[in-house]
Amino acid sequence: MNGRSADGRIGFEVDGTTLSVRDTIEGEQLRFRVDREPDLSRALPELFALPVDRAVSFEAESMSVTKYSSVNVRDGDGEFIARPGEAAEFPRGDYCIEVNGVTKVYIRVTDVEIAVSEVRSSEPIEFAFDRPRTVTVGGRSFHTRPEATITVPDDPAALAEAVSVLGSSIREFSPERSWPTLRGYPPRIERGDALDIPSPLVAPATGIEVTVRPTYADVYRLSTLSYYLGARVRTGDVPAIRLDNGYVERLPIEGRPLESRVEELLRTWFFLDTLARIEGYTPSNPYEYEEVGPDLPFYPPNLADLSMSERLMEYLEVDPETVAPYAPVWPTEATLRPTPAAAELLPHLARVLAPIRVRGASDPVRQDAPAGLAISGGIDADVDPDPAPETEPIPAGTSVLTPTAYENRLRREIADRGDVTIAFLCDGEDRARKLRAVVTDPAVPDGIGSWTVYADPNREVVADRLSDPELDLVFCELPIRNGAVEAVDGSVEITDGNDGSGPQAPVVSVFEGNSEISAAVDAVDRGSLSGAAFERRLEPHRIRTFVGLLTAGCPIVIAAQLTFDSTDPKVRFVGDPGSVAAIDRRLPTQFCSFYPTAPDSFQVRFRSFLSTEVLLGTDHQVVVEFLDSTPFLSGTERNIGKADTSEILYLHGQKGPVLRLFGDIVLQNDELTAEDIEASARRALAADDPPESNPESGVESRWHD
Repeated sequence: MNGRSADGRIGFEVDGTTLSVRDTIEGEQLRFRVDREPDLSRALPELFALPVDRAVSFEAESMSVTKYSSVNVRDGDGEFIARPGEAAEFPRGDYCIEVNGVTKVYIRVTDVEIAVSEVRSSEPIEFAFDRPRTVTVGGRSFHTRPEATITVPDDPAALAEAVSVLGSSIREFSPERSWPTLRGYPPRIERGDALDIPSPLVAPATGIEVTVRPTYADVYRLSTLSYYLGARVRTGDVPAIRLDNGYVERLPIEGRPLESRVEELLRTWFFLDTLARIEGYTPSNPYEYEEVGPDLPFYPPNLADLSMSERLMEYLEVDPETVAPYAPVWPTEATLRPTPAAAELLPHLARVLAPIRVRGASDPVRQDAPAGLAISGGIDADVDPDPAPETEPIPAGTSVLTPTAYENRLRREIADRGDVTIAFLCDGEDRARKLRAVVTDPAVPDGIGSWTVYADPNREVVADRLSDPELDLVFCELPIRNGAVEAVDGSVEITDGNDGSGPQAPVVSVFEGNSEISAAVDAVDRGSLSGAAFERRLEPHRIRTFVGLLTAGCPIVIAAQLTFDSTDPKVRFVGDPGSVAAIDRRLPTQFCSFYPTAPDSFQVRFRSFLSTEVLLGTDHQVVVEFLDSTPFLSGTERNIGKADTSEILYLHGQKGPVLRLFGDIVLQNDELTAEDIEASARRALAADDPPESNPESGVESRWHD
């Protein structure tokens, strides 16, 4: 992509000896103190081995920064050297200091000795040079929201042109783009009278073309793959992928085979990119390479510097079945109707790399049929993997997709684990009493900051709680009749939230006792990021588990699937399946399953779940002495070693989402004893078909991106 687009993402401002690096997309700025007033001159982003959006140069002898999350020292080629903790000195050489804060900044200095001060909480970290040197500072936006909006008329050919520039958010098209921070958020698509692609947006120059037939169905099916490839999308008679070396990969014409092949290519090429990057910006020796590498016809890092076409030619030699068992599961799998309204969903689905299927008709019999549905690929639950958006009611386990839910996320902050505020609206004092008891027994789940239980609330209280944007979660078990919540003194009417005054609903809204999703849809229309509707009333201890998982950072659909087995109540959702009510240190939801080999000996199987906040391409490392610490891709499952009873108790005592032990969820604040573990293990070993046990570990984890 050209420099003009990147120029607008980062700005530099000087105020005395303070240099501010401003992330214009995020609306944030990172401030540096310089030993003198910087005299800025424009610099080439190409000076950096890692991608930056804009750069400036000036003379300095020292710089410092206070509000940062991490600092890495790299050499002039971008190779990682160290993450300073104690005070450190680096010998003469070329360096690039990476500073992560509210935005990402690189400080490049050549032919210099550097002294880095000790890292202390709330204290600035200083970089001192052996003499005044020319310093080049580059900034890169975190780009967690769209940079611009494309207007598209109701014409598939025009939409194909719009899809061609979705990849404008991707910083580079080496295998490094498999890291989500290098992909950015694609530009929005909105419907209008004529095609309008804002001038900062351009189709990436990858040399890849994707041919689609001029139908909504084909454009939708190929949109996510086209985004990831940075491909220019053109209309034609036969679907195909064309490389700039002349090779053409023809694709099936029929819809379902086409979807299957596109998903297969996306999975294979994305996964192989994660192997080809292992000697790149974040060097690693991942578990997946150890398992798959010997079966590949090439050494993946050797492909890192090839052109896109050259690399894809090598990838096409790999049998997709070789990759499939080790690739992350899709956190979101979408099914859209071939209607113009579904076009607005494409950028949001591309961001989470969701494969897209197409079902139904453009003009359905039901006028209220959703433009799209989605399922979570995280758990093998009893959910139809091929839901039809025109089904009435919508299939259980599916999520209604709406652009409003994604836009709400762009406007709202999500609470950190431990700060979640909750309101429970209970139908009767007996239910309220039982819920209060179970939430506090033995302790309130650690993700909850504050909570209130209302018994038989009146209309005023119900309306206030359901429309309170300060709440992170509302759980309502009151009856719903004709789409309206029934309070003790009558139906509740809530003013429409689409008045420009901001959100008028909690972050997540959950209802129970009704198969209708109208209340959840209404909540999203008023500002919720997601909603859920359970068909029947839940047992109080199940409510505690579900809420405990949500407040620990678990995606809403995964939280429901982990809480309820296939015999429990059916549930329907609104919003992306990966939506969350809390963020846990930007880590994926983590699970350790324990399989007993003896009453006090267990095989440990680790699993993680991605979300709209932790995207495909991140990797994970379990840092515990008695378990395998080999990095691996988030969103996968693997054996990581063995543990005894005391080690399970150690894991339970660490900070982490949850434990699930022999079918029972054990939240962090729940009681767990050696006697409990060994008694459960004996029962499992005595059973003909020992139940799976999935303790969600509080494993110390590191998140790489």
